[in-house]
Amino acid sequence: MFFGTFDYIILGLTFIFNFGVWKYKIIKKRNWILYLITFLLFGCIIPFFSMGFEIQKAIEGQEFVDNFTLLYTYFRFPTWWLIGILEIGFLRSLLRK
Repeated sequence: MFFGTFDYIILGLTFIFNFGVWKYKIIKKRNWILYLITFLLFGCIIPFFSMGFEIQKAIEGQEFVDNFTLLYTYFRFPTWWLIGILEIGFLRSLLRK
């Protein structure tokens, strides 16, 4: 399974945040701090924690873990980068109006 529980929770929170921005106008205007926070979250912090939780779940109860078995966890970074790019584009389109 490519997404874990942590990933689904973060995607749900992102959806709720986007709904709040769209429906209730939580953020009134765009600024560079918003984009910096989004870049840091989706570029570094979320993929790092996602990979850590997945590694902990994968090695639980196993005596020997091969590094090749956990290679797929590195693909969390490009996946979250793509989600972050989509998030920045979505926020730009909402705040432009």
